[in-house]
Amino acid sequence: MDSSEVHGLILVHPFFANNEPDELIRFLYPGSSGSDNDPRLSPMEDPDLDKLGCSQVIVFVAGKDWLKSRGVGYCEILKNRGWEGTVELVESEGEDHCFHLFNPHSEKAVLLVQSLASFINQD
Repeated sequence: MDSSEVHGLILVHPFFANNEPDELIRFLYPGSSGSDNDPRLSPMEDPDLDKLGCSQVIVFVAGKDWLKSRGVGYCEILKNRGWEGTVELVESEGEDHCFHLFNPHSEKAVLLVQSLASFINQD
């Protein structure tokens, strides 16, 4: 692999659109529907997802996060769409969205950062 290639993708508590239009997304992406029929916002609608430009993905979700199902779903979509890389899902049980930012010294936040660093530093 060329040193300029992307080796991995890290998603921490990702947001993907659902069937309800999101006004903030519509503001950020003028012309977008702001919902799950936009391939920029929904992996299910991305016709090129199997061409993802890396060989591994790690997705972090929080157990009590209302967005958890979207991160879990992204992992499932990657596994079932013909993408040939590896995907790992890491869940912080009992935590809310972005808990690691609000309490960065908590045990679970430290574990999240350690997992992230391990993913980055792997050979």
